[in-house]
Amino acid sequence: MPRRPATYLAIASLATIPLFMAPNASAECDISQTKCAVNGGKCNIKFRNITGVSTGSGKDTSINQTAEAKIIRVKAVKQNGKKVGNALTINSSANKSLNLDKKAKKDFAKIHITSPADKAVRGITMSCEHVKAVLNGTGTCKVFYGYMKYDHSNYRLGYTCSGDRVVKPET
Repeated sequence: MPRRPATYLAIASLATIPLFMAPNASAECDISQTKCAVNGGKCNIKFRNITGVSTGSGKDTSINQTAEAKIIRVKAVKQNGKKVGNALTINSSANKSLNLDKKAKKDFAKIHITSPADKAVRGITMSCEHVKAVLNGTGTCKVFYGYMKYDHSNYRLGYTCSGDRVVKPET
């Protein structure tokens, strides 16, 4: 019995389903063209935990900075939120550097900053665009704590970093 063209079309379309169902590659943060990478240096971001300081960093953000010492956790993550490499735990008034060279090889997409000991404090995510701007600047970020200017019950973390106006949350 001869097959009809519609049967061939159905078989061909079924054969292509696995191609569409394959997982998409996660978007990665390509830091290869940043100042540190081009110059052959290490691509690190130094995070300073200033959650215990009441003024000085919230100026260009939508946060009224307040002083309440918090432990923060900084980790590079893939687009799906899965951690890439080790996370940094930084006590108040301390600082640590996050080495992004190794994380770039594992396709990190962004950086999450949270306060793991205080679930009521909303964390913040640093976009790839901000990561690149910081790496092209001095490579330093200050993480602070406060409440949203329009909602005094909404406590969260914020950051200001070197580079071209790298702040979040923005006003």
